Amino acid sequence: MKHSIFEPNVKPLLFDRVDRLTADTKGKWGKLTATQMIRHLSEANRLAFAEKPLPDRSSFLTRTLFKWMFLSNIKPPGREKGKVQTFPEVDVVQLGLALEELEMEKARYKATVEHMIDAPSLQPTHTLFGKMSRNDWGHLAYAHADYHLTQFGL
Repeated sequence: MKHSIFEPNVKPLLFDRVDRLTADTKGKWGKLTATQMIRHLSEANRLAFAEKPLPDRSSFLTRTLFKWMFLSNIKPPGREKGKVQTFPEVDVVQLGLALEELEMEKARYKATVEHMIDAPSLQPTHTLFGKMSRNDWGHLAYAHADYHLTQFGL
């Protein structure tokens, strides 16, 4: 279902799902731990603020079909087999990021969501999806979190 972090009723529901995550929660697919997954969501949300320079990795396919699928919260095929890969700038395992304990990572994630909600404008482009509006970022932030929280059974 297509939702956005900018919808007033969505943030509390999303944060409730995050709060139910424990360090022992296991993913249904993929290799991330719960703590790594939450940090990954934080890092991905930071892309909306252009804090990291990213190359243009977009193609006609990613700017059209993939963008429409992700912003519409259509789950990508192959996800249960761990075939969906992220890009290096938000791959917390490959980056070797020092993680804090889960509750601190949850707080970091929530702060990035609040920052997105409060920001008057967001980065005008995405490395894969090309041109992005503020509304697009809201849909992407929700869909990405929903994807990973579903991965962890929440």
